Amino acid sequence: MGLPWPFALRRTPAAAQAPGQAGSGCSRALFGQPLAALCGEDNTLPRPIQELLAVLRQRGPTTEGIFRRAAGGTELRQLREALDRGKDIDMGSQPALLLAVILKDFLRSIPTKLLVIDLYEDWMAAMERASKQAKVEELKAVADKLPVANLLLLKRLMALLQHIGHNAATSRMSCSNLAICVGPNLLSPPNEDLLPLQAMLAVTEKVNVLVEFLIENCGDIFGEEVAGLSPPSAEEVPAPMDRRTGAD
Repeated sequence: MGLPWPFALRRTPAAAQAPGQAGSGCSRALFGQPLAALCGEDNTLPRPIQELLAVLRQRGPTTEGIFRRAAGGTELRQLREALDRGKDIDMGSQPALLLAVILKDFLRSIPTKLLVIDLYEDWMAAMERASKQAKVEELKAVADKLPVANLLLLKRLMALLQHIGHNAATSRMSCSNLAICVGPNLLSPPNEDLLPLQAMLAVTEKVNVLVEFLIENCGDIFGEEVAGLSPPSAEEVPAPMDRRTGAD
């Protein structure tokens, strides 16, 4: 059966000449790679991730249950495999719920996690500071230890999640809800595999509290320029394609 949504490739000369690697901005698999290895020499995020973030910024606030609701297994597998092969996917034609799951999958696949496993204790120590301002200052210091690519994606991700959380009336996803859904993909302790279940549940709760704080206070932590590092506006994203011929 055909896919129930337009799984469209961009029709570009490059796509015709180099199937499988056409213009995706990635010369290797997208998932499971160190983030720095996927970024350009000018520390730009891989184009599929930039475009995915942009579409989610446009549609996430009005998509109920974004980052919480699941996507179809077949569609998820096909899109992930296409991105891993470097196919030049029209992100604007993909459902927002599917892109949210793909983004969580991508974050989960980063080998040392976006927030870096080795910095786990630093993040936790920052959250133990007594006042909000002390937490903010300490979190700034920990964020400065991140690789450049990780910090760039973290800023854009937090700005996106805050944007969705501030539109909870339509997304039905508060900053707390988003942290619960996304947080476990961003950080874990170095000895995660050795922890008993109860200890791992406690770790997950701490990580979720950290991520919620980062979402709610991303402007204070990452600076006012975080708005400029947000995904491109809707006008900069290719319009959704209404190509449903043969897909029904």
